[in-house]
Amino acid sequence: AVADTRGEVLTFGGAPIDAFFFSTCGGRKATGTEAFRGAARPYLRSMPDVDASGRAYCSGSPRFRWREEWTGAELRRTPEHTLVSTGLAPSGRVGRILRIRTIGRTESDRVASLSITTSAGTVEVDGQQIRSVLRLPGGDILRSNAFELNVSYAGGQVSRLVADGRGAGHGVGMCQWGAVGRARAGQRYPEILAAYFPGTELQRYY
Repeated sequence: AVADTRGEVLTFGGAPIDAFFFSTCGGRKATGTEAFRGAARPYLRSMPDVDASGRAYCSGSPRFRWREEWTGAELRRTPEHTLVSTGLAPSGRVGRILRIRTIGRTESDRVASLSITTSAGTVEVDGQQIRSVLRLPGGDILRSNAFELNVSYAGGQVSRLVADGRGAGHGVGMCQWGAVGRARAGQRYPEILAAYFPGTELQRYY
């Protein structure tokens, strides 16, 4: 494949593109600025990534749909560490987790912001930082911002948190599992690249 495409470059306006990619979109790609403030590109658009029947091309991914859960004890440990490590709260000033809620959705229906109210105050987490703050108990970041949150309360604080999500990664550019699905459906690489980076052109540089 490398030899067969030697010298070919994907371009926009005559210049090589910023070829963002990620694992699994879950059925819809994100715009560039949903994940990266400086990624306003005409070819980094939010759009469905499904076939004629409505089936997502990345549905074969093991990360296509997922669920993560945190107990009260895990919530006391995780935000205490992650809010401090991301610079959103000073050390020793997090306190008990009293409330967690999502605020707004992006164009591709991903969570735009997360509000965490603790006994020390309220912190709002935006964009891709959400995935770092809602780390899993094992330490991995959350798979994506495309999730629905279910929060349980007991004794005036959060006792359980469940995130039902889709996909993995930031969602901008080429969905790798979607590219696999498109190839298995008979699409060739020029068609696949055109789908993930609309308006671009393959040029031979050498």
